[in-house]
Amino acid sequence: MARLTAPVAHPEPGWEPVVPFPSPEGTFLHEGNPPSRDALRQTSRVRIAYFRTPNDPQLYAKAWFGTKTMGPPGHVHGGAMAAALDEAMGAVCWMHHHRVVAATITVKFISMLKVESETIIEAAIERVDGRKITIRSTLTDLSGRAVAEGQGLFIILKDEALRTLDNR
Repeated sequence: MARLTAPVAHPEPGWEPVVPFPSPEGTFLHEGNPPSRDALRQTSRVRIAYFRTPNDPQLYAKAWFGTKTMGPPGHVHGGAMAAALDEAMGAVCWMHHHRVVAATITVKFISMLKVESETIIEAAIERVDGRKITIRSTLTDLSGRAVAEGQGLFIILKDEALRTLDNR
C-alpha cells in the first residue's frame, strides 16, 4: 500500500539546508524551499532536498522515490535514480556558483532499490578545467549500501547563454 505522505527530509547531524539553484520554486525534482504541503503529499514521484555542511565543498541530498518511479516490480527505475544523480551533480556546481549544464553523465547501477525508499546522495566536484567540470556522485540507501554511482562532465555556460535562459 502506498504511503499517504512522503516523509519530510530531515538533515543528518551537521547538515544545513541549501538552495543550490537560483529558483526558489524548485526544479524538475526539487520541490522548492520549504516544500509545499502538496509537494509533501506527492509521493508518487521523486522528492529531493539539498544539504551541505559548513566549510565542506560536497553537496548532500535526501531523495525519496515514490511508487510512480517503479521500473522492475517493486523497485525504482534506473532512469529515476539517474535523474536524481544528474540533478545533484548539477546542484553541487550551482552551489559553488558554476552555472552549468550537463554534457555527459554516466551511471553505474550497483543494486536494486525498493520503491518508497529514502536515500542519500553525495555529489562532489573532482576537477575544474576551464569551462569543463568533472563531478562524481553516489546514491546510497539509509544503511549506507551503495545503490548507484554517477560521473558527469558539465559545461559552464557563457554569459550570453545565461542571458538567453533568463529571457524565457
